[in-house]
Amino acid sequence: MMSSESVGATLEVVRQGRTERVVQLRGTDLHIGRHPLVGVPLDHPKVSLYHARIERRFDGTYRVVDLMSKNATFVDGARLKPFEPAEVREGTRIRIVDFELVFHEPAARVGGPNEVATSTVLGSLDDLSSSGLVQRASDPAEALRGVLEVVRALGGGADLDDRLGRALAGLMRIMPRAERGFVATAEPDGSLPLRAFRVGRGPAAPPVLSRTLVDEVLHNRRALLIKDVYVDERFKDRESLSAAIRTAVCAPLVGSDGRALGMVQLDGASPRDRFREEDLDLLAALAVPIATAVENDRLQREQAALAAAAEIQRSLLPRARPSIPGYAFWEYYRTAHDVGGDLYDYIPIDEPDEPGPSPARWCVTLGDVAGHGMPAAIIMAGLCPEVRLLVRAGFPPAEVLTEVNRHYYETGVPNRFVTMAMIEVDPAIHRLAIASAGHPAPLVRRADGSVGALEAPGFGPPLGTDPDPRFEASHFDLAPGEVVVAYTDGLTDAVGDGRRPFGLDRLRSIVARTSGGPEPIGEAILAALSEHVKDRALFDDLSFVCFGRDPLP
Repeated sequence: MMSSESVGATLEVVRQGRTERVVQLRGTDLHIGRHPLVGVPLDHPKVSLYHARIERRFDGTYRVVDLMSKNATFVDGARLKPFEPAEVREGTRIRIVDFELVFHEPAARVGGPNEVATSTVLGSLDDLSSSGLVQRASDPAEALRGVLEVVRALGGGADLDDRLGRALAGLMRIMPRAERGFVATAEPDGSLPLRAFRVGRGPAAPPVLSRTLVDEVLHNRRALLIKDVYVDERFKDRESLSAAIRTAVCAPLVGSDGRALGMVQLDGASPRDRFREEDLDLLAALAVPIATAVENDRLQREQAALAAAAEIQRSLLPRARPSIPGYAFWEYYRTAHDVGGDLYDYIPIDEPDEPGPSPARWCVTLGDVAGHGMPAAIIMAGLCPEVRLLVRAGFPPAEVLTEVNRHYYETGVPNRFVTMAMIEVDPAIHRLAIASAGHPAPLVRRADGSVGALEAPGFGPPLGTDPDPRFEASHFDLAPGEVVVAYTDGLTDAVGDGRRPFGLDRLRSIVARTSGGPEPIGEAILAALSEHVKDRALFDDLSFVCFGRDPLP
């Protein structure tokens, strides 16, 4: 009778003293937040969409990470700093708003350096092609039947851990010498979590991963055979090793790009029933479809996560351009990957003492997080709501940057500074108030056709680099027919032939020679950019906003 052992930890979700549900931690990461598609959705307006994450590490331990949430994550009463993980153990209490998540340990563990770390192997196999392995098997028909059974077990739309568990059960039926087996996956963060564990007979002791075997299988991508630890003088820790296993076979799960995605191991403690070379051949053949299932699942999860993140980021962009009599707006936004760290915004500023049918002023905001991709997108998604809130509350640009910098600096996110330009437009007097945190100075095409930069000594450093910077707004008048072009450095740094950047001089030249308002200028910049980069991939996100006054009739 084959039994199974749960390898995932659990989170007990408690609210107002009552346990609402218990969630099993499957895979390497479990996200917690208000978004309905995360692993632990918490329905509360003060919970961030992506609030925190539980991570499973190589050594079987777990940790929790706050994802720069608005209302923080607390572990046993201590507030977490964003992106600084804290280890969790049995009974650890994670508080998010008025939810309490109680962590419960799994049973499985990984052997320490004095347990199985110095074990060696008696055999290895370097050719992992499934067709060759089946042909070399002592019973090719049985080997082929095993491959087909595992492939069928891996099919369907069930969770990957469930499918791996079924495949592992099939493996153990084909190889009855196995008393115990597991599948572990190598994750990008260096962890090696157990994804499936089965016990065929004997005590249901948790699996022990030998660090020596892990290194040999994953790093060298070799299938390995241990016949008997007692018949070879090379075993330095025979007593420690034999307490865990007596005989074993293990094989890497190799992806389409040749990288190891994980490993599968079968072992036993009986001195009379040892694994043989044909068992190694068969396991290596069966590891091929298992690796395919792991790789496909990883790709699907990555694509789903990127699609969800891209949807969230699109929702942060303004839905419409400002409607200001005598003014026009135009913008372009493009990420280097599915998501990015650039963001532009049009934020209305209402006058609480003089409410009117339309906003009295507007704030044009342009930001750029150092780097690109998902990390930059997460940071920008955290900053954007705070900027909007402060602007709508009537804070002037310099004070907004000061407040945002204070909060962002306190998070302590390393090597992720943010540049930001804020341009407050007062159409009643046609005046701009500009504050900048290390962002490129906007360009302006004056009524006479000249082009200059709207820069001033009050511009401060990028957000997150100085605990107490000084930001001062500078004021500029905007005459009829004048156009402002604000941009991120992804525009001027875009690479063309010979790795030459698009450049600020080219940008100024286009703005100077293009007649008309914001839209013709924006389209001219975009056409020149397309001609410059051609079909090359972008190395950085890029955004630019053009706005200005209508010319006199």
